[in-house]
Amino acid sequence: MHKYYIVSLFGILFNLSAASAITRDSIGVENNKGKKLIVHQVVAKDTYYSIARRYDVLPKDIMAFNDSKFLQIGVIVKVPTNIPFTTAAPANVAPVKGGNTPVTNSDANLTEHVVQKKENLNMLAERYGTTVNEIKRLNNLPNNNLQIGQLLKVPEKEANQQIEQVPEPPTTAEPKVKATPIGEKPKKAEPVEVKSNGDFIEHTVASNETVYSIATTYKMTMDQLKAKNNLTDNSLHVGQKLLIKGQYPTKKTFTPSQDPQTHPDTLNSIKTPALRYPASKYGLNQIDEKGTALWIDDPNLESSKMYVLHRSAPVGTVMKITNPMTNRSTFAKVIGKFTENESTKDVIIVMSKAVADALGALDKRFFCNLTYGGQDNE
Repeated sequence: MHKYYIVSLFGILFNLSAASAITRDSIGVENNKGKKLIVHQVVAKDTYYSIARRYDVLPKDIMAFNDSKFLQIGVIVKVPTNIPFTTAAPANVAPVKGGNTPVTNSDANLTEHVVQKKENLNMLAERYGTTVNEIKRLNNLPNNNLQIGQLLKVPEKEANQQIEQVPEPPTTAEPKVKATPIGEKPKKAEPVEVKSNGDFIEHTVASNETVYSIATTYKMTMDQLKAKNNLTDNSLHVGQKLLIKGQYPTKKTFTPSQDPQTHPDTLNSIKTPALRYPASKYGLNQIDEKGTALWIDDPNLESSKMYVLHRSAPVGTVMKITNPMTNRSTFAKVIGKFTENESTKDVIIVMSKAVADALGALDKRFFCNLTYGGQDNE
């Protein structure tokens, strides 16, 4: 008889220890669309399979709900169930500090939240649409300190959203200006300046804009935008002008008046910029060109000499060549003309490597300005 009692007592103790093992790692429950969501804290040797057996659910449901996160001791895992969510009233009621109103789990529209890493009362109040003092009142908190894994009672977000959706009566008061957090400078939205006139579009770079964002805006590729504006890299600065469509108008060269009565041929007139006759009369005619330059390694064009090839300039002409990207200029001598082929069909000048190095050219093809003197055939 005594043996029977001992066996029965041992069985009862075993069942109590098993029940305690089943629930010892469940640190709370949450409301998941009307269903109970068990909050489980991982202990040693826990797997998705063992957790699923513990709470009588499918392992794949737990893995899908938690994005198959890596399990290690202390990690919080949420177990979805089909059990209806109900908040049972506890046996004992805790009074609220500073008042006589009791706090119970049977309060309407309450849910439970497990404190995660880097969470505080301000974040939770904003997330659930309530106040810090309300959360402190519901949980009888003496201060704002929280611990990871702490279980808090908070108002349900859905109920708070229904309250916020009540339409407010129309008012004629001025709209409130959103306050800027302390230490943060207010951001001004900078308008994007775009000049458009028919087939011509020019874009002014604003802050936070990149080559990729501008190219995407105008449905272009980055290479097209860079080639259109002779950009050697992706760097931009605020206020920079970018050509999107069309071409910039060519500057008209100044032609002095040929009326001898307007500019009499005197010594004083020679000292002034406006001469009586055109500059070509004095062999001072200046030609300006803009276009693509190409430097090559050619045995007939010594790479160490400042030599260039041009389509029409006479042999022996000294040209001033400027690279607008580096703002560097140099002088070179024309020693001949270059032949038309696939690589030079859109080129205005071919130069030696020494000239390209003096201009700071980064690529074999780059944009340049030419200035040289010529004589009219008379």
